[in-house]
Formats: sequence, structure tokens, C-alpha cells
Amino acid sequence: MELVNVAKTEKGGEAPARAVLVRPWLWVAALTVFAACLRAIGIAKGLWWDEIYFLMITVRHPLANIVTTFPADTQHPLYSILARLSVVAFGEHAWSLRLPALLFGVASIPVLYLLASSVASRIEALLATALLTVSYHHVWFSQNARGYTALAFWTLLSTYLLLRGIETGRRGFYLAYGAAVALGIYTHLTMMFLVAAHLLICACLAVDAARKGAEKWRFPLQGFLLGGALTLLFYAPILSQVRNFFLHRPSPMRAVSTPRWALWETVRGLVLGLGSQGVLLLAGVVVLAGAWTYFKQNRTVFAMFALPGAMTAMGAVLSRGTMYPRFYFFLIGFAVLILIRGVFVIPNWIGAPRLAAVLACALMAASAYSLIRNYRYPKQDYEGAIQFVDALKKDGEVVVTAGATTYPMSHYFAKPWESVETAGRLEEICRRGRPVWLVYTFPRYLEAAVPGSLEVIKKEFTVVRVFPGTVGDGDVFVAKSGRIL
Repeated sequence: MELVNVAKTEKGGEAPARAVLVRPWLWVAALTVFAACLRAIGIAKGLWWDEIYFLMITVRHPLANIVTTFPADTQHPLYSILARLSVVAFGEHAWSLRLPALLFGVASIPVLYLLASSVASRIEALLATALLTVSYHHVWFSQNARGYTALAFWTLLSTYLLLRGIETGRRGFYLAYGAAVALGIYTHLTMMFLVAAHLLICACLAVDAARKGAEKWRFPLQGFLLGGALTLLFYAPILSQVRNFFLHRPSPMRAVSTPRWALWETVRGLVLGLGSQGVLLLAGVVVLAGAWTYFKQNRTVFAMFALPGAMTAMGAVLSRGTMYPRFYFFLIGFAVLILIRGVFVIPNWIGAPRLAAVLACALMAASAYSLIRNYRYPKQDYEGAIQFVDALKKDGEVVVTAGATTYPMSHYFAKPWESVETAGRLEEICRRGRPVWLVYTFPRYLEAAVPGSLEVIKKEFTVVRVFPGTVGDGDVFVAKSGRIL
């Protein structure tokens, strides 16, 4: 199965590109600079739970400790190294902790164009790049001190290198692919699901070539072997710790972070990123059309885009039994390409090719508009809750935390607030006769960690202030017991 620039066969594919894009890389450079600006706005806002935990248990430790310790699956080794170097170089700030995420997010812009221009027309490639530039979710994760934008970068780069290797048959592309996937796996173990999908695709292509009397398996195999060898080398200091973690430490969130919850949380996040349910419904139809066109025109490219998601879903359920929407963020480049393809083919199907520009602009405008929320609120507003309580709390009044607020408040903000671990303990504190302030977040996780706590809160407390955040279900609640004047 040979690779072709599938979009060029679409009506109006290359002609608009030649008419509009004389020097497309100048446009890509401009979009890259614009992307950097969008991702720099608000990057210094307060950290959320995952970032705080990551900072405390990993980044504040020496580099030698970081590369030889795997404390939990919050450890994204390559990102941890880069974050440590950034904090050492620039001091401990929210922006310096997030700087590697921003850089990988910005670097993904030209790499997406590189991949897109190899499987689509230049105008499609440029519009996909523009959409990723203003993507709410891509901006959000580019300001999140975790390895997800790095994972998306390595996904785009490795997919491009593998496709080029298949197209040209040159060993260099496969060896570069091996290095890219090793760095991707060292960023986050989820990358292994992408590699598994790639291995399956290459195996099918090799079998097909063998039936025709050709041998096209040696160079791909060398690429996969190099990737495996480098991965083992990178993980050698922590390999036994990683194995023990995934084999002997079941996730406490297994009953909460279910596939069904992840599906609905994904829908909620997409509505937030696209602006409305109507736009999401429209985008869904467009994605189906784009996916169908890729499937018809080039099964290899379609498999590269679709199979990693299926592999990730299966791997997540079988390994830890939990699922989060962020597991699929690394596929955002593929989603954008499929979406833009649909934007082009649907107008051609109905005989209105000029409608493509309208649809593309509408999608980009909706995504760009949703950025207002990202800039308006922090991911979690712990600082706002602290200032509010400190300003209103009177002498003799007690402040307690429960669930996910306990770790940040006690370890990062060093607040001398009492933590409660059972609903009975919370009721006991309320019976002391003094007003009690309660700060909590993530109600679903709170109920899982402290069963019965939400019922006590409903009975004994009144929520006096909610501090919104952009993390799903991550608003910080401040409640007070007794009568509220």
C-alpha cells in the first residue's frame, strides 16, 4: 500500500493552495510565533493538584534522584528532567515549571504542518496548523506542567518519520523514528500504545509486500529494535520500580475514573473547547466525513490516525483499570487533521466548495473564543480560597480540609489546617460548638476518599464561595458550618 498525498485528489485541493500559499512556511512560522504568544498568556497562574504533587515529590529533588526514582505514574521522566533544569535555571515559579510543556506545545505547530503536508494538500495542512494554534485544549495542556504536549510532539514526529520511511524505504527515517518513539516512551508510557499500533501496521505492510515477492521488513524492524533498546536504556535505573508499580499497586481511583466517566468528561471538555454542544455535534459529523475519506483513500494513513486510540483504550483498561480524557490528548494532531479533511469534503459532496472556508473559520473562531475561560481562571484557585478564608476567619474558628485539598494546603502552602479522613471525624469537629470552615475540591474523588463526606457537608455546611477552575470538576469550594449571616 503506497503513500500518496491523498488530499490532492480532492476537488479544489491544490489550486487554492497555489493561489493563496506562495510560501507556506512563512505562514507556519507566523502561526508558531502566534502559538507561543497564546500559550504564554496566563502561564504564571496558580498550580493545580497534579502540578503541586509533581513539584513536591519530583522536581524539588536533585536530578540524580529524579532519574533513579519512580514514585508514581505522575512521574513523566523526560519532562521531570527538563522541569528540574528549568527550575534550577530560572527559579521555582509556576511558569518555569510549565516552560517545557509550553516549548513542546509550540514545537508541535510546525511538526503538525510537516506531517499534514505529507498526507494532505497545503491548504488543508495550513488550516489544520491554524486550528491547533488556537485550540483550547492544546493551549491548556501547553500550560500544564506535565508531559502531555511532549507526548503529542513525539507522536506527530514519529508518525511523520514512519510514514516517510514507508514511502521512501530509506533506513534513516526508520532509525530517526526509533529515537523519537524512545524519547516519547521516556516522556510517558502511553506512547507504547502508539508504537504497538505502528508495529501492527508495519507487520501488515510487510506481509502484503512478502506476498508480492518483496522484502520490506528489515529497515522497519531496525527502527523498532532501536526504539526498544533506547527505551530500555532510558528506563534502566527505574525499570524494576515501574514494573512493581503497575503490577502491585492497583489504582485507588479504579471505581471512580471509569471508561464511562471518561467518555462523558471528554464530551464535557469538547463542548468547553468548541464553545457549544451545537458546534460539537457539527464537528462530530465533520470528523466522521473526514475519517471516511481517509479510510477510502489510504488505509495506512487512516490506520496511523485511528488505531493508536483503540490501542490506548484497551491498554488503559487492562493495565490500571482507570481512564482519563488526558490519555488521548497525544492524538490531538490526528483529530485536527481528520476534522479539517471533513471541512473540505462535506462542501464538495453537497456542491458548495466555498463553504469549506466558512466552516474552517467557524471552528477556529469557536475554539479561540473558548480561550477566554482559560485566561480568566486558573486551573485550580487554591490561592483564592486561602485568601478568602484568611480574610473572614475569626479567632477560635476552625479550618479543615478533606480529600484533594489536604495535600496542597499542608505540604505546598504550609497552612496549619486540620485534615479529616472520615465523615465521622468531620461530624465530630462540627459538634464542638465552634464555627468550622471547610475547604474541598473534586467532590467525586472526595466521596471516594472519604465515604459519606458529601452527606455530612450537605447536612452541616453551607457553601459560601466557589472558586472556579479550568480543571474538570476542580472548582475549590469554601463552606462554613452553622448559621451564615
